[in-house]
Order: sequence, then structure tokens, then C-alpha cells
Amino acid sequence: MTTVLERPIDFDSVLATVAAIDDLSPHLRRVTFVAPRIADVVTAGPDQRIKVLLSPPDGGVLRLPTGDDWYAEWCATPADERFVMRTYTVRALRPEVAELDIEFVLHGVNGPASAWVSEATLGAEVGLILPFAVDTSSTKGLLMSGVDYVPPASSVSRVLVADETALPALAGILELLPAGVRATAFVEVPDIRDIRPLPSPGQVDIIWIPHTGGPADGPTSLLEALKSATLPFDVDYAWVAGESGMIKQVRRHLVTTVGLPKPAISFQGYWKRGEAQV
Repeated sequence: MTTVLERPIDFDSVLATVAAIDDLSPHLRRVTFVAPRIADVVTAGPDQRIKVLLSPPDGGVLRLPTGDDWYAEWCATPADERFVMRTYTVRALRPEVAELDIEFVLHGVNGPASAWVSEATLGAEVGLILPFAVDTSSTKGLLMSGVDYVPPASSVSRVLVADETALPALAGILELLPAGVRATAFVEVPDIRDIRPLPSPGQVDIIWIPHTGGPADGPTSLLEALKSATLPFDVDYAWVAGESGMIKQVRRHLVTTVGLPKPAISFQGYWKRGEAQV
């Protein structure tokens, strides 16, 4: 596709093969995909969104979308016959070897993507819709290129809020945090065993909220953790990603209690409780 922005934005579908599988924790699995065209993929930011395409529920062959009207055609196709489409984050891109990493949350077989990754094997194939041209010339260009983490150049004090589905994006954000920037990250994970190092050149404090295995008197939600925290600095930017209901509550708290202006908050619903997300 193209836009009226200063630079063209182009996404296209690719058939990719599973080259490696690595369990990072009990609920997070990293899958490495390879395909010749990945050598030409680019990203607009550390939380770059892409699409993973899986075979349709009726067991039919996965056919990659083509043409400018592919999404309308997909919507018009009966649900059992159209390929399954889910949104994920590019965790790592290595164009020099045409490899791309995606980290999947494991939550059993109660969703098509989790079911697929739970049984994924080397050599398996999936479709990916990937960016081959992005516009990083403006905030609008970045947003339309598939990223939401767009801090102003003047930002030096940030709050980052993520549940387990946004943990891969958060890890990428922290890896690129400038050395002179301070940040407090609030991260919700299913189990204390899902806690892992998140290196950053910035000055980062990380508050983990595990569903199980944590202290009995600890916060039980991201909102509760944020409310009970004493931030060591004046916040000038926030990024919030994860479950839609959580995002609304956290955003409201950041505006009404922390005093952060609405334009200084980037937020993205990765999923909605009780509903399938594409």
C-alpha cells in the first residue's frame, strides 16, 4: 500500500519457515523464521507490528494474500475458509541472514496462534505480512508504519506499562532506550518464572507483577502496581500496551492522577478479554 505521506509505506506477504524454537520461560516461546525476502524487511521502531497468517480453520491450504483489495476479500470470505490472522511484534530482525524472531505467549490451545506455536516444529511454514518500506519522517508516518512507541525527542522520563503480550515490544524498547533517559517499567507476567533480564543502556527500574509465585502482599495488577509506586522523577511520556481494559484504566490514572497530558501517552490494545484479536 502507499500513503499521502512523505515516504511510501509498503507491506507484503511472505511464506516463511521455522528455523529455530527457543523457550525463554514457561509462557514465552521465541520462534525464528527464515525466508529470502526477509533480507529486504525494514522496521519503523522497536514495537513494530506485523501479521502472522495460519491455515484456515477448515484445514484448507494457506494462500498468501495478494493485491490491494486482499483485506476486503479476506473479510468477505466465510470464517471457516479464510486464513487465521494475528498481530505480533518483530522481536529481532537480522536481514543479513534473512531471519526474523517473534516471541509468542503460550496459553494452551484455546487460541489458534497459541495452539500453533505450542506444537510448532522446525520446517513448519506460516505466512507473514511484513514491512518493506516505512515512513519515519513524522509521528503520523511512524504510526501508519505499524509502531506506537513514539516518544518526543525531548523526553527524558518515561513510564512503560506492559502485560505478557507486550513484553517482546517492551524488551525491544528497553534495548534502544538512550543512556540519558530514565524509565520505570511495570510488567505483568503469568508466573514468577517468566521474569527475565531486560537489558538497557538507559536508567531503568523494572517492577514485575507475576500472577503466581510472587509475594502474597504484592500488587495483583498493573494498575495497582502503578498506583502504589512512587516514581523517582516527573514523567513526560508513557507507553502502555496489552489488554484493552487494562490500557483504559492505566491511561485514565496517568491522566487524572499522575497529571500526564493525553498526547504524551502512546497506547495500544494487543487483545481484549473474551474476544479474538486479529
